[in-house]
Amino acid sequence: MNDSVRRGWSVHRRLLVMMVSMMALGIALTGVLSFAVQFRSLDERVREELEQEIQEVSALAQSGPLRDGEPFTETDALFFSFIETSIASSNEAFLALLDGQPRFQSPGERDFQVDHPDVLALIRSTPLEPGRAVIDTVSTQGTTLSVIMADVRLPDEERLGTFVVAIDSGTLAGEIWRRVWTYAGVGLASLLVAGALANVVLGRLLRPLRELQDATAQISAEDLSRRVEVSGETDIVDLAHRFNAMLDRLEDGVRMQRQFLDDAAHELRTPLTILRGNAELLRPEDPADVSATRTLMLDEVDRMQRLVDDLLMLARAQRQDFLRPGATDVTELAVECMERITSLGQRQWQLAAHAEGPVVLDRQRLIQAVVQLAANAVKFSDEGSPVELATAWVEGEDPQVRRARDFGARPAPRYLALSVSDHGTGIPESEQERVFERFGRAEAAAQVDGSGLGLAIVQAIAEAHGGAVGVESVEGLGSRFTMWIPVDPADQPAHRVAAAAEGEPARTAAG
Repeated sequence: MNDSVRRGWSVHRRLLVMMVSMMALGIALTGVLSFAVQFRSLDERVREELEQEIQEVSALAQSGPLRDGEPFTETDALFFSFIETSIASSNEAFLALLDGQPRFQSPGERDFQVDHPDVLALIRSTPLEPGRAVIDTVSTQGTTLSVIMADVRLPDEERLGTFVVAIDSGTLAGEIWRRVWTYAGVGLASLLVAGALANVVLGRLLRPLRELQDATAQISAEDLSRRVEVSGETDIVDLAHRFNAMLDRLEDGVRMQRQFLDDAAHELRTPLTILRGNAELLRPEDPADVSATRTLMLDEVDRMQRLVDDLLMLARAQRQDFLRPGATDVTELAVECMERITSLGQRQWQLAAHAEGPVVLDRQRLIQAVVQLAANAVKFSDEGSPVELATAWVEGEDPQVRRARDFGARPAPRYLALSVSDHGTGIPESEQERVFERFGRAEAAAQVDGSGLGLAIVQAIAEAHGGAVGVESVEGLGSRFTMWIPVDPADQPAHRVAAAAEGEPARTAAG
């Protein structure tokens, strides 16, 4: 079974058929109701005209030949007077009969003959009662006649008079039917035009779906670069945007997994080689060699363990549960960081805690980042040299605000800046950007122990908070690494407490 049979009708075709069917149903219902009203109106109008002519005959009979209130005494005089003074329309005719025989009929040329045998047969087969009229139809001469027959008897007249009025209702109905076919033709043409326009509009509206279908057919685990080209503002376009965003996340996830595997394979290869080489050269009969080899192998295992832990940390940095934010006092955070970093080495540790107040952030992650920055400062500075930890608020026109955004922090009215400064070797300007890359190290740090992942971890923690990290350094004079953490006042504990305090009196009064 081929794909087209298995899939059935496409969404485009289904919607097009549905839209055309609904339009056709609307046109048909409008026509049926409209023309049903016209046919019903025609029947009522014909009946009213027939009855009107009979009423005029009765009125003439009562008024008399001189219109003096003296009634007619002879039926033939009544019929002659009415037909002579009344003008029948082009689709109407009068016929007067005496004793069942045609005597008078209205003059003029018409498409039918009122004294046709079919009409006379209808008259003679219809029982009439004095003073009553009977309406019937007869198909004759290629049309349909609506006929009213009335028994006309004068008080002193022995002859039986019958007055007949015939209207060509078939021709009148034919005019309506011609309008029906005209309406049907115009409706069909309108339907075709509307269907063509609907096809074009649906094609444009559903183009993102086709692009989505093509994209899903081309996407594989090896290639996630395909994206849906979209434009406009519709729900389908929004779906395509969400699909592209999903692919971005998947591609980032796959890239991170590949990077993790590549990094792990690259960095673990060296210690594994060292372990294997020392194991091959080990002399079991020499206790000193066994002890030295054991110590070296344990060091390498510890280094691999730290490397794996760092790689896992970077891999988890993209997860939603990487951060666990909570209310934290900035001053207490600075003091706690200071307590941790003073044990990293013999340095002149200094604290400049200028920021105060509560803030919402992940305290553990920020302490981890500050400790990493401090450890980095210890590695590249001399024993006894100053290392300073500083906290400050930056906002408004402070140049640090623009610097934070230049390094990638999201826009915010206020930032918490945490910086670690040292007076060490410094970093050449040409190498300052790559120090935050995974395993990216300055040339001066080639001989310094470390995995090259510390600053990448700091950057991951800062970016997880929506912030950024940057470096200012002069070679030979030292470096200052700064993290900027965006702070939204509406999300801070102080703001929430103030808002609750403002609402408290109202709740108390209400209580």
